[in-house]
Amino acid sequence: MTTRSASSDGPTAPRPPDPPDVSALLGDWVNTDQGSSKGALRLNVTWHEKGLFVRAFGTGGPQPRDWGEVPAVVYTAPGTPSAAWAFSAIYSFGCLRTVLCAYHKTGILVATTSSIFSGGSGGSGGSEGADHWARSFFHRAVERT
Repeated sequence: MTTRSASSDGPTAPRPPDPPDVSALLGDWVNTDQGSSKGALRLNVTWHEKGLFVRAFGTGGPQPRDWGEVPAVVYTAPGTPSAAWAFSAIYSFGCLRTVLCAYHKTGILVATTSSIFSGGSGGSGGSEGADHWARSFFHRAVERT
């Protein structure tokens, strides 16, 4: 697991002896805008013996497309090295690279996705295959009984 502090103290900032508490980040998260055409629609954040992992589901047809599960970098807040409050994860889809960054605040997860196409196909201003950025808000999924 990689843990970083959001502090600007630099590489000499002390590291906590134990991994930070990631419980606020864990669980199934649902995008509040299910009609979104860009970014993730659902996130599943889990803890494995090797660290934090994120499985994202995004647009790509009538059903959300599984982006797969990838390891995440965990971030702690300045002055609070024992509690994780944010993470970032990178997804590679051939010529498309998407960086997902999220932070937890007052019971919601605020996430951004930055997608960049390689090979000169991106940046065409809104056409299919254009680089894009999206911000989304997620709430915890309600468990069905």
